[in-house]
Amino acid sequence: MKGKHSCELLDEDRFAAPDDFVQEQGYKYFDMNREYQKAERNNACANQPCSNKCCEDNPCSNGGTCIELCEHAKQKFNCTCANGFFGKFCEKKSTSCKQLQLEANKPKSSTVYTLYDPASKSFYQTFCDFTSENGFVWTLLESYSLANENDFRRVPFFHNYSVNQNSFKWNKFRLPLLIMNSMLSHSTHVRATCNFNTDGLVTKDYLRAKTTDLNILQLKGNPCVKMEYVNIRGYGCYNCTAEIFQLSNMHLHIDSYRGPYCQFTSAHNGSVELPGGEDNFGHYHTINPLHRCTSGNDATTQWWFGEQ
Repeated sequence: MKGKHSCELLDEDRFAAPDDFVQEQGYKYFDMNREYQKAERNNACANQPCSNKCCEDNPCSNGGTCIELCEHAKQKFNCTCANGFFGKFCEKKSTSCKQLQLEANKPKSSTVYTLYDPASKSFYQTFCDFTSENGFVWTLLESYSLANENDFRRVPFFHNYSVNQNSFKWNKFRLPLLIMNSMLSHSTHVRATCNFNTDGLVTKDYLRAKTTDLNILQLKGNPCVKMEYVNIRGYGCYNCTAEIFQLSNMHLHIDSYRGPYCQFTSAHNGSVELPGGEDNFGHYHTINPLHRCTSGNDATTQWWFGEQ
């Protein structure tokens, strides 16, 4: 009845923008009927660029680029968003690798992305891995080469130490502590890899644990920590404890020469027994070239947070 109802004309219909269509109580949706008439081939301007003036006022925000679309009346323009933004008008900020995966209209490539951290209100670059382990999305926290290990050896994860936050490099990279803390709040797993930039995921010289068992941002000392899987130089075990070291002047690592107090002891075989023992996945005071992370100056070590 007049005065009791109102009608709102939407920018798109439920077929053109199905992700934005949400049913609400008190509202009723109606499709508009259109009739189309095909133009005669002789009168069509095949070489004429599309011009519907929908990009005239530039509806794309945050540096997005507007492209007019004329093939169908239900889709009038498209925004190509700048790094770090998504949404129909590029109005949303990408805040995690997992969010990128959920918002994607097609599978995302594993590569470097620009993300936004609400806690620090800053943008940063990191590598998002969507494919190496089925059911997981991994976000890179740190990566460095053996040649640059002196820059990381004495810096534990509970210290703030930002390296190339806005200019990602596999051989020298680490996110700030505030950003890592934001990630930890919605992460389920942590892992360490060797040479991921060149070899991808290889489960020789690899560890993975639940963040509830291994909180790398708080761990201090050398406790036995439960691992879902840990492997050093081909010696591995599932659902076992391993001795993890991290002190105020010592990067997180496993010493494979030590560890008789925990369940993972097999990597003691063939380990380097110089003073300090053999360091794996960090610290690298004493190294073994048979460990993939320390096989040469270009060998790299990575630490990641993961979500399921």
